[in-house]
Amino acid sequence: MFHSLKITLLLSHTGIILLTNLLLASVSYYYLIDSLKNRQQEHLEFIVHHAAESINGYIKNKSDTLERLAESPEISNYTVNYREAALAAYLAAFQSSFPGISFINDQGQEELRLVDGEITQTVQNFKENPIFNKALGQPNTVILAHAAPELHGKGPALQLALAKYQYFEDRFVGLLLASLPYRQIAESLADIKVGADGYLLVRDNLGNLMTIVHPHHRDAGDIATVSLTTDEDAPSAFAVPSGQARGATFQKVVLRGRDSFVASVFMPDLQWTVMIVLPYEEFLQQVIKLRIGFIILFAFFFVLASLLSYVLANGITMPLARLTKAAKAISQGNLREIIDIKSRDEIGRLIGSFNTMTRNLQATTISRDYFNTILSSMQESLIVLGPDGCIETINRATSSMLGYEKDELTGKHIEFILKKTATTEDCPFDTLTQGEILRECELIYRTRWGLEIPVLFSASPMRDSNGEMYGIVCLAINIARRKKTEEALLQSEAKLREIAITDELTSLLNRRGFMTMAVRQLQVAKRQEENIFLMFADVDNLKWVNDHLGHHAGDQVLIETADILRHTFRDSDIIARLGGDEFAILLVDPTDEKNVISRLEQNMADKNKVAGRLYELSMSIGVVRYDPENPASIEELMNQADTLMYDRKQKKKQGNG
Repeated sequence: MFHSLKITLLLSHTGIILLTNLLLASVSYYYLIDSLKNRQQEHLEFIVHHAAESINGYIKNKSDTLERLAESPEISNYTVNYREAALAAYLAAFQSSFPGISFINDQGQEELRLVDGEITQTVQNFKENPIFNKALGQPNTVILAHAAPELHGKGPALQLALAKYQYFEDRFVGLLLASLPYRQIAESLADIKVGADGYLLVRDNLGNLMTIVHPHHRDAGDIATVSLTTDEDAPSAFAVPSGQARGATFQKVVLRGRDSFVASVFMPDLQWTVMIVLPYEEFLQQVIKLRIGFIILFAFFFVLASLLSYVLANGITMPLARLTKAAKAISQGNLREIIDIKSRDEIGRLIGSFNTMTRNLQATTISRDYFNTILSSMQESLIVLGPDGCIETINRATSSMLGYEKDELTGKHIEFILKKTATTEDCPFDTLTQGEILRECELIYRTRWGLEIPVLFSASPMRDSNGEMYGIVCLAINIARRKKTEEALLQSEAKLREIAITDELTSLLNRRGFMTMAVRQLQVAKRQEENIFLMFADVDNLKWVNDHLGHHAGDQVLIETADILRHTFRDSDIIARLGGDEFAILLVDPTDEKNVISRLEQNMADKNKVAGRLYELSMSIGVVRYDPENPASIEELMNQADTLMYDRKQKKKQGNG
């Protein structure tokens, strides 16, 4: 078409420039989309922080109200004159702030309870309630119950407690316990608007979920709803860990059947997670116009550049296609391929140089003796692959390692001698054919006899003077001995970990091992609502055995006790010697714990019947039940069981046990 290739390339570059401009426009489009998303993220994070601050401010306001209420003379006069009507009338005036409020004396007895301004006859004793004891420990300070069950009314609520103490008169006035319904908190957030379809979610640590919708929301029914979390709408995946209390998280997820942007922040004081939800469709509406404009621009430049590139490239590709075909023939060993062309432009001169190179190759031979000498003298396994990953040659060390002769492996893919493992899947073999270097992957070679040899595998591409890859060199080092050493070290570490949690005398778990396994089992029991009993046992008269029969006899008592416990309880139960003469057993979902205790006592009785014994085995036992609906820590359960065991031991000493 043109006698000068320079002019042809110049025009071709014009088409490339057009395509480049199109590429830049596309990049700009996605950059703008990303900018819009970042702005949306910043906006949602600002709103969620504002919502969290609003909740804190609302609760602070209610706490201040409760403090002002406690300062009133009606509260002080009630403890002197016991004018219930006056106190009830005063507390009823605050029903808009606290729908439920109670007055509790210093013994924990609820003397007066108002619900929606009316006195109710239902009262209870709060002496054992944690919030009562905590409030007494911090007088004149408002205490929050973290998502505790509601005391007054219906639905979830926060509890605010204030123990009024008059320092100058040195007397306890009383404790005010007020309820703050979640719905009331949610309604205070109804003025927060998140787009046309967005809404606010607040989730507490007990699984209660508040949904707050702006009054002008087009789908708004109730402004705020409070419900228990269900599997289909639980936003647990968006709960922010307490360690991230100061920062908001942002992500795109499917929530309630819709793609949504969710910004969330954690409130450490309340253990609540606040989430702002914006349907993804609203975000897409912001970019639809931008997308349409870029699509039109893309189509125009694409058609223009394609036409120009086709016309100009056609004049170049036809002779280059012949050159490519001839080059492929030479790469396959056909050195007689000569191209007949009469063109005098740059392509014609290039083909002329190609023909000259072909004639020179016909007169040249390449010796491989030096290369073969290197291969045969190496002690490590060396394999040469073609660009397609098939084996072209191997050295003597590879043949000795695998048991194959060279001609048996030639032409087979490298995967023929590899065992497929998880490590093999992670090794980026695909990058080898792309010219990348592979360094020190741990693989397993399979020998002719089925043996498996671990190797440290490295591979590097071979390139010609033009940078084209024509082969891959693979080096493998046998690391079987090193693997055995590593395995021995791992076994030693496992043995040390076992010793760290095992009692040396009885081979039961020690205190550390028991606490670790018991905490995990309680977590499972809480999720699956299983029955679990903690048994705390103390060996009777061990001191007498040590003093009169010697410490070796005392050790024998502990060993026999451990054997009886192992024989009595199931493998699923957790048995431990806590130290000294104390044992603990965690019974996992027993059918009847009383039968288990009876079986234990019978086993000890059978042991004591053996003739010639110098002492009698006996244990004092305390048993407590773990309630999944009112969970307690393992330490609390152990303290309760220890107290019961101690009472049992005292009764035995007094002849009543």
